[in-house]
Amino acid sequence: MQEAREALEQLQDKTKFEKMLHTAAIITELLLPQGIRPIIVGGLSVEIYTLNGYATQDIDFVMDGYDLAGEVLGSLGFTKLGKNWTHANLGVSVEIPSNFLAGDYNKVTELTVADKAVYVIGIEDIILDRLRAAVHWKSGESREWGYRMLLMYFEDLDMEYIQSRFEHPMEKYEFNLWINAAIQEKAQINNGYEKGTDH
Repeated sequence: MQEAREALEQLQDKTKFEKMLHTAAIITELLLPQGIRPIIVGGLSVEIYTLNGYATQDIDFVMDGYDLAGEVLGSLGFTKLGKNWTHANLGVSVEIPSNFLAGDYNKVTELTVADKAVYVIGIEDIILDRLRAAVHWKSGESREWGYRMLLMYFEDLDMEYIQSRFEHPMEKYEFNLWINAAIQEKAQINNGYEKGTDH
């Protein structure tokens, strides 16, 4: 635990994104031997998939073992303030909104961060999350970032999976708008490349 605390202190000069990512990796390394696998969801997962394009303020984890996770966070120097655990020196907050992943555990992505692992909600499920926020909460920001992730990963997405998870007809309607816009945008990009090669 002392080693983990020192590793956190060494993150002082990192960017906010790097602090959150490395903090998530340190917490994950401590919880995995306890049979707990924290999965990054919410804003930080969007930031990871958009390659630091989006900016978030805290780490959202889905995991079992809330009490044990709280003990680990407390030992690392985090203080509980409301629903968040905050590390005052680092300026990093952790929230554990649920012990249940709103998505497919088989689609969770494992990433390596400085020889440690972190686990991130699948790209399809975070797109679905933003799609639902765009439709049901009328969130323009969620619409923007959901669409941006769709565009970035268009060729790699499991479209059948996404379409099988719609919970409301408006989600299908909104997603089809995104798909059509992405196809047009990719065609324009490709046409631009072709014109560029003519010269």
